Amino acid sequence: MFKSYRILPFCLLAFVLCLSGCFEKKENAAPAAQKQHVSVVKVGYHPYTERFDFPGRIDAVSSVDLKARVAGFLKDRLFEEGNIVKKGQLLFTLEREPFEAKVAEANANLAKAEADAKNASLNLNRALELRKSGNIAQSTVDAREAENSIAKAAVLQAKAALNLAKLDLSYTDVKAPFSGKIGLAAYSVGEYLPADSVLATLVSSDPMYVLFSVSERELLSMQNAGVFGTNSDLSVSLIMADGSAYRYGGKINFTDVTVGETTDTVKLRAVFPNPSKQLVSGQFVSVLLEYEAPVEKISVSQAAVMSSPTGKYVYVVDAQNKVVNKPIVIGGEQGKDYIVNEGLEAGDRVMIEGLQKVRPGVEVIVDAPAAKTAEAAKTPAAPAKK
Repeated sequence: MFKSYRILPFCLLAFVLCLSGCFEKKENAAPAAQKQHVSVVKVGYHPYTERFDFPGRIDAVSSVDLKARVAGFLKDRLFEEGNIVKKGQLLFTLEREPFEAKVAEANANLAKAEADAKNASLNLNRALELRKSGNIAQSTVDAREAENSIAKAAVLQAKAALNLAKLDLSYTDVKAPFSGKIGLAAYSVGEYLPADSVLATLVSSDPMYVLFSVSERELLSMQNAGVFGTNSDLSVSLIMADGSAYRYGGKINFTDVTVGETTDTVKLRAVFPNPSKQLVSGQFVSVLLEYEAPVEKISVSQAAVMSSPTGKYVYVVDAQNKVVNKPIVIGGEQGKDYIVNEGLEAGDRVMIEGLQKVRPGVEVIVDAPAAKTAEAAKTPAAPAKK
């Protein structure tokens, strides 16, 4: 009896320890893995207007430094700086009096030369008549012939001098060689102008050129689309520095014949009308090349696209509801979507929510949004590649 009382406490202790171990095992047991709920959308083909965007610079079709072709004093400036001038408009005049005097002097020299030539001609004719009768030496006849030739040359020389004097006189009027916008005058009225001094700069204002560069790949894409043919379906427009669109469209009128060795780009030039004079030479703009006829492209929400060191990718849920990592090649943008050039096919279920809760290979439960599902149901068949 005494021995039984001594053993009983030990039995109770062993029973308590056993129960404690069982509860601890239940608490430490891992819960069963649960499938994540994700949202997907079926991607498909949608109309997309393909576009190219390049930085560009405005350049005048014509630009010239107006120069004084003769030296003299500036008499008048006949324009307002910064205004538009017309072709042939008189802009500057130099003092004409010194040049008019030179023209008068040249006229007088010509008259004297012509008189000398007439006298030499008469002397030669007399010598020739006297030679018939033998009353004059041959050497005298030869001298008269030489004098006549010299007199004729003097007339030609005097005529040339007169033409040069008249030309210099015409240079005292500086006119606009074309219509355009004129800049600041470099000289004031009354100042002496050295020959070949720049008076002002004139640039044409309508139309205007836009210069920009494109990569070889982009150029080939545009050429394949017939951009430079007579039936080109590419529109050319401008975005100004403040983000506003320029109201007039343009057209490409020049493509360089070589590719830049260091940049692998080709220079292009477009021409734009500029009746409002909004475009100014030297401005920086964005050149937007856009296909007028839309093409069918696969698009995907930007929220579904992730990045890695190797490029862009999305999570696709396959037929077994397992997550698959699919690398993609992004094209342009359309609203909140990316255009996908490679990596996806029409009908692929792309995850748009729950991306951070899953990993490739796990099975998920798909909860597609009703609106997205209805849109996906309208997905057309893949079009022929352009």
